[in-house]
Amino acid sequence: MAEDKIEETVCEDKISALPDDLLVRILLHVPIKDAIATMFLSKRWRFIWTILPKLEYDFFSDDDKDDDDKVVDDNDDEEESKKTSWCFFDKSMELHNAPVLKTLLIKLGPGCSSDIDVGKWIAKAVDRRVVVLRFKLSWSTGPTRLPKSLYTCETLKELTLSHKVLLDFPSSSCLPSLIFLNLFYVVYRDDASLESFFSHCPVLICLTVKRNRRNRDDNITKFSVKIPSLRGLLYVSDDIISSLPDDDEVVDTGKCLAIDTPGLLYFSITDHSGDSCSIENMPCLEDASIDVKSFSDMDKSKTYLSAVRSLVLHTTDQVLLPFSTVKFSRLLKLRIYPDRSDWLEALLLLLKNAPKLKDLLVDDAFNTDVIPSSWNQPSSIAGCLSSHLEFFEYRVYGGTEEEKEFVMYILANSKCLKKVRISVSPYLENQNLSIEELRDIPRASTFVEMIIVFDDA
Repeated sequence: MAEDKIEETVCEDKISALPDDLLVRILLHVPIKDAIATMFLSKRWRFIWTILPKLEYDFFSDDDKDDDDKVVDDNDDEEESKKTSWCFFDKSMELHNAPVLKTLLIKLGPGCSSDIDVGKWIAKAVDRRVVVLRFKLSWSTGPTRLPKSLYTCETLKELTLSHKVLLDFPSSSCLPSLIFLNLFYVVYRDDASLESFFSHCPVLICLTVKRNRRNRDDNITKFSVKIPSLRGLLYVSDDIISSLPDDDEVVDTGKCLAIDTPGLLYFSITDHSGDSCSIENMPCLEDASIDVKSFSDMDKSKTYLSAVRSLVLHTTDQVLLPFSTVKFSRLLKLRIYPDRSDWLEALLLLLKNAPKLKDLLVDDAFNTDVIPSSWNQPSSIAGCLSSHLEFFEYRVYGGTEEEKEFVMYILANSKCLKKVRISVSPYLENQNLSIEELRDIPRASTFVEMIIVFDDA
């Protein structure tokens, strides 16, 4: 019997033979901890991770996620684990030496140590000509100042700052390349410094602001947005007067949002705080979404709001009635979300002031506790119904006589209607009968498609 031959197979490491730029692209698809761990593979991999153009450190989810199944047996072990994480982060930032750091994401949760010098990491990113910086700090101590060099970074195009950050803008602030700015629940030094900072962002296109008005550190009285280059503005302010006996009561807080943005195309505001809103200049506005307790300066704002093509209204009577008097000469799409509102009559007035309207949606999900006033058949038909309206949707149809009359009015007078969609409330009695009644409503348009579904609410 011949001796068995033992063949030795040599596996060639083809991946390590790849050029640096390809190895970097591979590491960009794995978490930073795994990317750094590749330094132990071989000498070839030792320094590859240090030239990554994108770093993402997310210690928020690791430390602050609620987990009922997790049992911590030793608090000392937990603290030691946290210290290890911060040391890893600090050391890896120190060793990283890419000539250009395109993206840096840092999320630090409440469990992080208050003696961590977060400023030096951001300063280093600025030195490395960072392009995208996203920083969230949620530790238990007070807000921290960021290095002044951040506010003069010439390469920064996108900046997100969140939570325990104090924006103390130096007089030399200037971000010449900044396009996207997101400020989430941060603290501002004062009104003047914020306004000055905005004025030194010459190419800023999109601004998103979220404020928590229950935060005692939020000392801004007039939040002024005066940015000529701005195209999109999203502003959210949390409710601080929700405990009032009457949620419809409007209280003068003495604070306001002031907007002077001649290039703005998209505007969305959600503000239940009671702060006033002043619109100085929006001649180019195309899309608007408004969810406020009141709109106190409507007379001054009519000129700018009348030019919109798409409008979303989360309405109470204090909002819908003033809006029904605006001449919407270019409005094509309208979304109405009534809230504690007797909305039918005001909506009909608004339709008469929107002669080119093509798409109408009414979502009555938040209005179930209000009984609409008796239906009054309009003496004249809104022009948009006879010549332009093509799509009509009614959500959470409750089957009241007023709702039925309104749907009949739309279908009977909309000569260009192509599609109707009605979602029936799951709490409606005699659902099948109501559906048959809806299907039998006479229609002015011969070719309209009628879709009736059950709402999932």
